Amino acid sequence: MINRYLIISLLLTLSASAQGSMRCGSGIVSGGETTSEVIEKCGKPSESSVINPVIGENGYPKRGSVTIEHWVYGPANGGYRYLKFIDGKLVGIEFKRK
Repeated sequence: MINRYLIISLLLTLSASAQGSMRCGSGIVSGGETTSEVIEKCGKPSESSVINPVIGENGYPKRGSVTIEHWVYGPANGGYRYLKFIDGKLVGIEFKRK
């Protein structure tokens, strides 16, 4: 049986091609960039949350388990930008007006 965390990780990775880009100052942030690259270009997010990987009984992350981070930038230009990272790599950018 395939580990469900592995399947989720693969699906989220495959969805990275649907993300987008975001302008920060004079730079542009796009999929595949690391959290430190995004902070360097955009500064720290106004909000963030982290979902840590599932830890097994042996004290190590379970196979296929990943760290997921959600960051929020804004308000700017009438809305917020929501960034999603998996294991430190940007996989999604979404813009929403409030």
